[in-house]
Amino acid sequence: MNHRVTTLLVLCFVALFGASSVQAQVTIKADVTTNTLWTSNNTYLLDGLIFVNEGATLTIEPGTVIKGLEQGSITTGDGASALIVRRGAKIHAEGTAAAPIVFTSELDDVANPTDLTQRDRGLWGGVILLGKATTNQPTTDNQIEGIDILTDPALYGGTDDNDNSGVLKYVSIRHGGFSISGVEGDEINGLTMGAVGAGTTIDFVEVYANFDDCYEWFGGTVNTKHLVGAFCGDDTFDYDQGFRGKGQFWFSIQDTDVAGRAGEHDGGDGVEDASPFSIPVISNVTYIGSGHALAVAPGGDGNDAVLKIRDNAGAKYWNSIFTEFRNKSVDIEDLSAGEDSRARLDAGDIAFVNNMFWNVGAANDFTTASSFASAVLATNNGFTNPSLAGVCRTATACLDPRPNAGSPALTGAAPISDSFFDNVAYRGAFGGNLWLTNWTALAKNGNLGSLVTPGVVTIKADITANTTWTSDKVYMMDGLIFVNEGATLTIEPGTVIKGLEQGSITTGDGASALIVRRGAKIHAEGTAAAPIVFTSELDDVANPTDLTQRDRGLWGGVILLGKATTNQPTTDNQIEGIDILTDPALYGGTDDNDNSGVLKYVSIRHGGFSISGVEGDEINGLTMGAVGAGTTIDFVEVYANFDDCYEWFGGTVNTKHLVGAFCGDDTFDYDQGFRGKGQFWFSIQDTDVAGRAGEHDGGDGVEDASPFSIPVISNVTYIGSGHALAVAPGGDGNDAVLKIRDNAGAKYWNSIFTEFRNKSVDIEDLSAGEDSRARLDAGDIAFVNNMFWNVGAANDFTTASSFASAVLATNNGFTNPSLAGVCRTATACLDPRPNAGSPALSGAAPISDSFFDNVAYRGAFGEALWLETWTALAANNNLGYISSVDVEEVSAELPLTVELSQNYPNPFNPSTSIEFKVNAAQHVRLSVFDVLGREVENLVNGVQPTGSYRVTFDATGLTSGMYLYRLEANGNVITKSMMLLK
Repeated sequence: MNHRVTTLLVLCFVALFGASSVQAQVTIKADVTTNTLWTSNNTYLLDGLIFVNEGATLTIEPGTVIKGLEQGSITTGDGASALIVRRGAKIHAEGTAAAPIVFTSELDDVANPTDLTQRDRGLWGGVILLGKATTNQPTTDNQIEGIDILTDPALYGGTDDNDNSGVLKYVSIRHGGFSISGVEGDEINGLTMGAVGAGTTIDFVEVYANFDDCYEWFGGTVNTKHLVGAFCGDDTFDYDQGFRGKGQFWFSIQDTDVAGRAGEHDGGDGVEDASPFSIPVISNVTYIGSGHALAVAPGGDGNDAVLKIRDNAGAKYWNSIFTEFRNKSVDIEDLSAGEDSRARLDAGDIAFVNNMFWNVGAANDFTTASSFASAVLATNNGFTNPSLAGVCRTATACLDPRPNAGSPALTGAAPISDSFFDNVAYRGAFGGNLWLTNWTALAKNGNLGSLVTPGVVTIKADITANTTWTSDKVYMMDGLIFVNEGATLTIEPGTVIKGLEQGSITTGDGASALIVRRGAKIHAEGTAAAPIVFTSELDDVANPTDLTQRDRGLWGGVILLGKATTNQPTTDNQIEGIDILTDPALYGGTDDNDNSGVLKYVSIRHGGFSISGVEGDEINGLTMGAVGAGTTIDFVEVYANFDDCYEWFGGTVNTKHLVGAFCGDDTFDYDQGFRGKGQFWFSIQDTDVAGRAGEHDGGDGVEDASPFSIPVISNVTYIGSGHALAVAPGGDGNDAVLKIRDNAGAKYWNSIFTEFRNKSVDIEDLSAGEDSRARLDAGDIAFVNNMFWNVGAANDFTTASSFASAVLATNNGFTNPSLAGVCRTATACLDPRPNAGSPALSGAAPISDSFFDNVAYRGAFGEALWLETWTALAANNNLGYISSVDVEEVSAELPLTVELSQNYPNPFNPSTSIEFKVNAAQHVRLSVFDVLGREVENLVNGVQPTGSYRVTFDATGLTSGMYLYRLEANGNVITKSMMLLK
């Protein structure tokens, strides 16, 4: 094939998933022979078969759209358009839930959910990955299905089962499956994997409306999670030639017009008894057929069975749900003959454990495959209704494959002793989190609804085994809940956890809190659209007016305990706020890489209760005792805590995107030899009571013990209670930005400190040469490239002149950062980003450490207000969108800026007006979401000419609470909040 044609650029203005500048169409005719980047600024048109050749890596940015030309549009002479990654090449296509990577047809306007339907199949080819892993074929050079070897050799196979073909993550492949030859069975699959190895990452991938199979594996060992196959014309999951990967969280739904099986599982190809056999292990799937009540089975290759297992293939399914198939449950070839796949059943290579079948089989039971039934019923499989919230196949927001509250599918999953698998409590692909939202064609085209009603679960007992809390429930902590050593608590995105007040607790504990012991883990990974919220039982999270930012101390907080080092004389230290006599909660050890788990997109609100009632013994919002660097903490907020927002007792954990808002004492407090790294921290203090933005202590008892507390922290924005505040409020000295004492160090880079009444940085015994003055002299207190503004009684550094003279030499200064909006009221007036022209937007000094993102700006924010959607600050209407930072311009003549105004009236009932402005014709999408990130209504979706627009949002039928409205235009996304009060 000759693909030596110059790439053609055709400018267009189509806004796609977060693209940051003018959109262009780029026609791809040549193979990718060197490392290449496809950006979200462009739409890429595949003109024929595009190969990524050996040695090259194709990187695709989040939000990028790639379209395949129809056969009649192709100019290269190829019979179809497709992307083929050869052996020894790589693809790195890692989208996000908010900005997926989409492969689709040239006929598909991805912003218009009605231009193509789920039955528009075969409009282009698909995506093919070729690797060097083993198969059971007699040669390691096998031509992949769907491509003509005479014109386009596309070989797979080898001996490296850990071969790496790259990454596919948050990728949607739509409307493919064209056949080059026109011969039935020779179509291109949505995603084809030929001998792909276990070094490859495939997670959150959808194939939608493909003419042939959604997925097909030809041998190989690749492991996959979160696969979606929707409305394909043949089988959803098809494997052959000795495939031995692992899979978890697979979802299949079939249309009623034409379909194959959910799974066609083949062993050999030609020689059926060749080894290795196809024996993948697959857990937590939900397979939904074309309909149990369908009068006549549709076309295709037998959709009336859940699975077809043949040609000496095996299959091991665990913890899964199979429903809505008309005829058979599992069809095993030559079941009674003792050959073909019956031999695999007899050898134990076909195993079904702990699965639920419902509405499968002509007799609504297993009788149509009785031998199989007798084999599997012995291993805790059964004909049990999983009570799925909504099963349908139309674009009417009626599909919700999660189990309803009370469903037997939500419990009883059997653990698998393999680190690849997440041992969740539920069966099927979904617990409380509908992870299909946002990024799939199912979501974009209106198939998905949100039909599950949350229930309340009271937690009284400690967590002693791996446990999952799901977003379809609210978890009420009745006292101190410990996650014990060896156990992992997994919390799904969108889950709400509440702590009882002291007077409501029935367990005898003095407060409610979650405490993760040494050797235990928490895996709480929310998303920006579906954060995990810890709060008080009194907090209706959908109502931003029921509690205020001054409602503090209503429950305890979250405590992580680890095995990293401190500077204490023992490795068994009792954490602050918990009584050692009744509840030992020890921290400390020797492992600075200890891993306590993950906290991401987590908001902790209204905590800080004191069990003892002694001042200073309150529980912090997030307490970290000797937490190690193996732990992930990113995008975490503590809001309205009675004591400190955050406190570290030793340890080495690194953190990014921390928010501390309206806490009663210090925002960031460390002690006992803390040596982690931090970036993008934000603090704002209320005017009623506050401590410092940072209380930085060294030793506790013995102040010269090592290691010293010397964290490195960059890009913070600390906003105090107000420089003009007439009287400093209560608390422990909010009139200073930082207090550094007890031999502590502190290294701050590229940061903004503003609105503190008295001192900038208060270093203990500054003039005496001891305590933290010793650390200053040793270079362990260092301030580089920071901006101070409105701090100090004299509005300069004179209240700490020795410190000032030390730090001014390293490019710090008293400089106005020109923040867009500094306020502390729930009136959409807080925007801590610098305005256009601010000196804070440039001049940041790079740090030679791979942990830090070396951004150009100083402070916690550049153009992105990353507080939006997931924080209490956003939910409670503190945030505005006031910054005058310009959207990137295409040229001086054509600035494609967009503006979104605050809705009016706000609060409103039942309707409100939303205004926006565009100054050049472009595609605009304006949508309304609830606080869990679910789209409520799409108001605008199409090209808008230059001008100002006003649309009305009618909330009749919706409940009171906060809603978000989001404008997407020219790749820019602006989000604001509004309040419905009925």
